[in-house]
Amino acid sequence: MELRQLEYFREIASTGSINEAARHLNMSQPPLSYQIRQLENELNVKLFDRTSKGVTLTEAGKLLYDRSGNLLEYARSTELEVSKTGKKRILRIGLTPTTVDTIMPYISQFSKKNPDVNFEVHDGITYSLYQYLLDGIIDISVARTPLRLDEVSYMELCSEPMIAVSAPENTAPSLKLADLLHRPLILYRRYEELIMNTFHAQNMNPDIFCVCDDPRGAMLWAKENLATAIFPQSMASLCDGLCIQELDEPDLVTKILLIWAKGKKPVPLVQEFLDVCGER
Repeated sequence: MELRQLEYFREIASTGSINEAARHLNMSQPPLSYQIRQLENELNVKLFDRTSKGVTLTEAGKLLYDRSGNLLEYARSTELEVSKTGKKRILRIGLTPTTVDTIMPYISQFSKKNPDVNFEVHDGITYSLYQYLLDGIIDISVARTPLRLDEVSYMELCSEPMIAVSAPENTAPSLKLADLLHRPLILYRRYEELIMNTFHAQNMNPDIFCVCDDPRGAMLWAKENLATAIFPQSMASLCDGLCIQELDEPDLVTKILLIWAKGKKPVPLVQEFLDVCGER
């Protein structure tokens, strides 16, 4: 199985057409079809179902599509790292959108101490970056709890409270959960379990107006005064024009961590980065 074949396979899967994929790849259709037949023969599976409208992935094809993305990303990352050998060292790091402000001072300090290091940044949600870490695509990642930690080692950078975000008509600087009982609430699904467990631990049942996956969209709901959103404090930068009130609840906090693969000593570059982070 060659990387080139995987790239061909993914292009066909993305376009749903061998002819269209061939056009994108600047090659003719017969050799492209031949490469896919070779791949199917080698794996001894059928990857595509052919129809009058194009091609669709079989179950085996869907599995290969899911896995091949990471394989190709790892290959590209390795190629870049090898090409830089003897010139620059590469730290492959994962960043979530809401932790960039937290990690940048550490990166800045590390970069000043190590001018021979370049960075390969992978942006994504915590769960995606966690899998990238286990797959070896990145060396280290910033992550936020709640999160399974049994497969990773970690260093805590900081913790932060939750905030209540609503239309600009509430003035108290901080709140308790009890203050939110009579407000309809919007919860970011990522933190739904943590928030609900904290309410229930105090024998309270909140009015959940909406559970969502996109915090930016939830802010628009809050601006329309439909409900009060609950998010980690670092999302305050998304809340322009809204009332932001800190939730004074010791159990309702998230921790920002650095995580790396468990069970083996960090590679020297990762250890150097951890040492700098431990100094702050």
